[in-house]
Amino acid sequence: MIYLFFLSSLVTSFLFVSPKNFHAPLQKGVSLLYLFLCIYSFWKKKYGRHGSDENLTQYLSPISIQNQKRILPYLVGISGFCFVLASTVHAYQLTNFFASSFLFHDADYIGISDILLSVWEGKGFESHYYSESTNGSYLHHHFAPGMFFLSPFVGLVPNRYGLAVGVFFYYQLATILWLYWAYRSKQKNNANIPYKFLVFWVVLTNQLYLYRIGSSYHFEILAVVSGFFFFFQWNKIKSFGSVVANKTKSHLRIQYLTFVSFGLSLLFFLSQKEDIGIYLVLFLLPQLFYECYQGIVRKKIKSWKDLFSLQKHLSFALQILIFGITFLYLVYVFFLYPYVTQSDSHFIWSKILTQDYHSSFKQVTSVSKSIQIFLEIIVSGGIGILQLVPECLGIGFIYLTHFFSSRPWHHEVYSYYSYSLVSFLLYSGILWLKSEKQISLPIVFLILSCLFWKNAMDQNFPLKTESKETWYDQRVQSEVVEDLIMANTILNSDSHPIQSKVPSNEPIVFSQYNLAFFITEKTKLYPLEHLPNQKEICRETNVCYVVIAPQFTDEKLWPKKRIFDTFEGSKFLPLQKIWQGKQVEVWKRIETN
Repeated sequence: MIYLFFLSSLVTSFLFVSPKNFHAPLQKGVSLLYLFLCIYSFWKKKYGRHGSDENLTQYLSPISIQNQKRILPYLVGISGFCFVLASTVHAYQLTNFFASSFLFHDADYIGISDILLSVWEGKGFESHYYSESTNGSYLHHHFAPGMFFLSPFVGLVPNRYGLAVGVFFYYQLATILWLYWAYRSKQKNNANIPYKFLVFWVVLTNQLYLYRIGSSYHFEILAVVSGFFFFFQWNKIKSFGSVVANKTKSHLRIQYLTFVSFGLSLLFFLSQKEDIGIYLVLFLLPQLFYECYQGIVRKKIKSWKDLFSLQKHLSFALQILIFGITFLYLVYVFFLYPYVTQSDSHFIWSKILTQDYHSSFKQVTSVSKSIQIFLEIIVSGGIGILQLVPECLGIGFIYLTHFFSSRPWHHEVYSYYSYSLVSFLLYSGILWLKSEKQISLPIVFLILSCLFWKNAMDQNFPLKTESKETWYDQRVQSEVVEDLIMANTILNSDSHPIQSKVPSNEPIVFSQYNLAFFITEKTKLYPLEHLPNQKEICRETNVCYVVIAPQFTDEKLWPKKRIFDTFEGSKFLPLQKIWQGKQVEVWKRIETN
């Protein structure tokens, strides 16, 4: 039977390298197979001669349990290797598809790359795309200093592909790390291979919500990686039982180092985005109340001093410590930092939940649909977390922030917005593996049947790496591709070699949203909307350009009129057209005395 779960763990890996028309039929086929096995195993267990799950397992698989346990590590390793290999191929194809289709818009991919490149160059979180002024700190938009872990990829990988490489690297790393922890957490001394591990193995390697973060080309994938380190260290500390249980110097040193690592991992986790602390508090609240109740009933908490006693009540005291650090961090992020920097960023998180969007965006209004989404989230974690009431309630509290949000992607937990849930979902799965809770074989098959059916219903899992759909006029797009070669040649002619370290020698380019990815990386990019501020911006250099293709746009996303209005409104400043291609225009600012 173990080979069935092994092959199931490879489904998404196969999807990564297979044609799109295979995706839904394959996943539905696997789902129906597990549904059949669920019905069959339930019937066999109830009416057959084999009355136990163990006998039923042996009946379904002629290979002995001992042989399966011996080969399990190799199968898990091969599964992880295939996932990394296939997802790398998928990342390469997907990134090239987005790039060649001009789908890397400046407000997302280019904007984040711009920030990370600034970090790599030692300029801090300077952003040209996320500030109303000419230059501002991205931390006023989102307080996410932890994103600097992506900066080496942006700084070292050429041609603006660094963010894509970094995001998919951390997506693969997150999957492997959580899979490794799950394998370590299985009951090694058990006579049988735990069903819970087999379920988690398949669920993790076919994790829809983790894929959404990894394929979003956003920095939030770091929340899943940092969440792993935080929960891993926390779980390690809880295993001590008491910080003074072992009195030898070596044991105390290990415990103290673990506490330091735990504190750093908590800050690493919180630093990924300003609202991570809010989700962490919501997740831990039910567990805190439960342990408080248990401590009072069992008389482990006799006074307020016991609340902070690492010796008497380690787990509860740790949670109090986490709450305290998180509270101080949130106060700094939402109040002290905005006050010190004289910004109003403390209002952003609360406003974002109720932000109005155009009616053309998909809206979720029915309660039944929201309940369905929540159940799908639970299924993607193996549904066994329903046996862990505090953790299940904590995930429910986090989902309420999505439920009450009017933001379509946040409400549907789509794209990178699932970062608020995935770490807590996977950690709950690890706790389920470690718990004494049991699960029967028919339920295992039912869970996986629901998982693959849910995945088959999502047309964007995985995202298509080629499409007959056209976002722009193909004739215009081909002419833009041809023009960009000459446009970049002109821009490179004014760029200076590396040995010149004078910042003013770096050409500045204002460009429209869909051209920015292809503008030479030897220039400093600004969005076209900042063109009215060119007088202030261009003080930094003697070379300042505007690169536009007015006919090359999406009328819904960025109407042609908006491009013309932005450009024409800045004509009072001295700009001269120095080159006109078939579609692309290159303008240069003329210096006046």
